Amino acid sequence: MTRRHFFQSLAATTLAPAAGAAESGAWSRSEPHMGCLWTLTLPGLPAASATAAADAVFAEIARLNLIFSDYEPTSELNRLCTKAGQDAPVPVSRELFDILHRSREISALSDGLFDITLAPCIRLWRRSRRRSELPEPDALAQARVRSGWQAMELDEANRTVCLVKSGMQLDLGGIAKGWTQDACLKLLRDRFQITCVLLDAAGEVAAGSPPAAKDHWEIGLQPSGEERPVRIALKEANAATSGDLYQFVEINGKRYSHIIDPRTGLGSTISRQATLIAPTGAMADPLTKLLCLMDPAESLPLLTKTWPGLEARITWKPDGQPLQTRQTPGFPLLP
Repeated sequence: MTRRHFFQSLAATTLAPAAGAAESGAWSRSEPHMGCLWTLTLPGLPAASATAAADAVFAEIARLNLIFSDYEPTSELNRLCTKAGQDAPVPVSRELFDILHRSREISALSDGLFDITLAPCIRLWRRSRRRSELPEPDALAQARVRSGWQAMELDEANRTVCLVKSGMQLDLGGIAKGWTQDACLKLLRDRFQITCVLLDAAGEVAAGSPPAAKDHWEIGLQPSGEERPVRIALKEANAATSGDLYQFVEINGKRYSHIIDPRTGLGSTISRQATLIAPTGAMADPLTKLLCLMDPAESLPLLTKTWPGLEARITWKPDGQPLQTRQTPGFPLLP
């Protein structure tokens, strides 16, 4: 699930592998993984040290993709899904168990508004978007029957997973990139003692400590429709943006987002852009979905009460009205 709502800048320079980043003393490299372009920026390092660190980071992304991917036929996730409905716990790796456990926690706390078991609905909706037509009611009903986060049973003591319903499938597209960013920053810190880093996955940004002589990384938010460009200050945190600014389809005169609404099994009809800043990518990535599916008057208090330390900003345009913006008091907008 790509989200091209961010561009990154160090001072006034666009972060890129070539001229801009190099002129600012920041070494940068990009590679495609998990269906999007990842860019790693490491300021203040000799090229040899940065290259070694980058090799390790991109190897880690590729390794985790072989665990989390729903596109790779032989991924551990897909192998698990082949056992759905067999009423037998399946031993899984620590990485897969932990991300499934975290996903289930968020499902429980959000009353299912974040749900990785919606893969049957997601796959059906992908086809609907390509064809610009709503799915057949029977097909949608069957997909919804095969979904449901409560039917994913986890045994922490034995590190096993049981997918209770036959035909269940899992889709980690709403959390895998953020989770992987966390793993990469930990790898850089533990193996290379590197903390000054920026890791961007198609606009989902993980920021370590800022470059020398800087108080923060400067991140630009792509404007939402009529909104002017804005910038935020980010350090030792993750920022993620969701919304239908780029990924949507119009069917029978109605606009549908790529974000699946678990209450209908279809793309959300709520047109909204949301940016969330959180201590980890495993929080920022999935929780932006809640901001897009809930009324701002409900979602902002819920998120900040349930997960203290989050900052969020939401923009939307009611029919015939000016653009509306609501944000938490500490959201780090720059002048």
